[in-house]
Amino acid sequence: MDQEIRNATIQQINIAFHPVEDRLLLKISVDGDAELAVWLTRRLVKGLWQLLQSDDLALQHSLALQTGLASGITRKLDFDADTNPSTQIKDEAILLAKDCHMIKTANQQVSLELLCSNGQSIRLMLTPDLVRAFIGMLQLVNKETAWELPQTMHAPLMTAIQTSTVLH
Repeated sequence: MDQEIRNATIQQINIAFHPVEDRLLLKISVDGDAELAVWLTRRLVKGLWQLLQSDDLALQHSLALQTGLASGITRKLDFDADTNPSTQIKDEAILLAKDCHMIKTANQQVSLELLCSNGQSIRLMLTPDLVRAFIGMLQLVNKETAWELPQTMHAPLMTAIQTSTVLH
């Protein structure tokens, strides 16, 4: 993948487990017909999971919700939709992420950077929707991988269920 994609809008994101590879395949469809594909290893996913659970990120998104900066956050995220079949990715075009970290800009925006084994990097601006999507998809795929990701630390609490204490 020689082409550099800058300031593209994410159209679709998907994470799927490939048991033969024992890896996750992250596919990101962006403006036009461009699609990025990145292998995520177990080690990388565990590091990514911790980054997504960080206090700084949770605080930033909590403030965004409180101040109304995340206006589109209430829309339902669809984790079951298939990715756009319009582009076929060849195996040699799939990048292998070897490290990930968060980058905070001067204006307090947070980005996720995936450093790939071929020297390329992918930087994604972490909006509240994108963080929720990553967390939701990783939780779903965790059931299939049995990689035992720890429970989310900043997940919203479930509402109390009314039960009767009377025995019949």
